[in-house]
Amino acid sequence: MAIPLPSSSSIFSLLLMILFISTPSSANLVLKVSESTINAICTETLNPSFCLGILKSYADHPHKRDITGLARITIYLAKSNATTTSDQIHSIIQHTDNPQLKERYTSCSKNYDNAIGDFKQAKKRLIEGNKNGLKDAAATAMGEFNACGENFRQRPVDPSTLQKSNKNLLDFCSIILVMTKFLP
Repeated sequence: MAIPLPSSSSIFSLLLMILFISTPSSANLVLKVSESTINAICTETLNPSFCLGILKSYADHPHKRDITGLARITIYLAKSNATTTSDQIHSIIQHTDNPQLKERYTSCSKNYDNAIGDFKQAKKRLIEGNKNGLKDAAATAMGEFNACGENFRQRPVDPSTLQKSNKNLLDFCSIILVMTKFLP
């Protein structure tokens, strides 16, 4: 007795189904950000070496291999740094005797609170795929850090490390702003 063989179209369909089932869904497929893309982003930022240090250190993270993932981690790092610096500012305010410096630190504290809110908005806009909203949130945060920095352009000089932290946060904002050009 002869056993009927499946038609070639049935075999092809079966192979396609097996291939489809064994291949990760397109939602899980991400393209690793190339070194040339990282270089292209970083050359447009305020501080290319800072940018390269950040993006290259996270480019191989399993959940951050695409440009959106790198943007998400950059926003997270910026918000985390802003929160840490804000906590330091609150401590400085408590221990500063100079009324001029205390007033400037208090002003910076408000700037940082606003910027932390801006980073929350940036994350939300990234998730929504709203590049313009993301750009606006990053630019607004950058404005807050610039305003804080302006407080210390005159005497008395800030004896803390606030200016360095403030500069790093400006650099984070710059990275986020440039990344918006590369997002899908």
